[in-house]
Amino acid sequence: MKATVKQIFNDIQSLNPASSTISSLGTFVTEQSRQVSEMVYREVLSNISEDSLAYKVLTGSTTYSEKQLWVIAYELLKNDTYATKLGAEIAEREAKENAKIQASKDKLASNKASTQNVLDYVKSNGKLLKDYYSFLKSNRQYKKEFFSKKFTMESANEFLRR
Repeated sequence: MKATVKQIFNDIQSLNPASSTISSLGTFVTEQSRQVSEMVYREVLSNISEDSLAYKVLTGSTTYSEKQLWVIAYELLKNDTYATKLGAEIAEREAKENAKIQASKDKLASNKASTQNVLDYVKSNGKLLKDYYSFLKSNRQYKKEFFSKKFTMESANEFLRR
């Protein structure tokens, strides 16, 4: 899958090293930010032709305006190898992130399902689950149960005694 020009633009924005500001020191660029910028510069430079406007922009400055970054991004879009490689990297990152999110959702659903008997117990005693959830969130001892969805009979009994 080929990367879009917007994805390329977002990827090359680190050509401009990020600067940090500390009131007593002023504005400065960290060494790590400078290294990232140099790495992106070398990669971009190796993927554009020397007779292009983007090459002139890239080699003529050390900081780049938004328009200059767009010129470079459009030139990189013409390089099918670069755009396809970047597209694959982005797709892989998104797939990993989606898998991580889904795993988290699955874990919460599993926790809730495994402790459904506690929720049923609360409901069978004529109480609302929203009140039980509010109790959990406001109680320091049981707060963790609400977020992990691992409900215990101990917290249910404490809630019912109130």
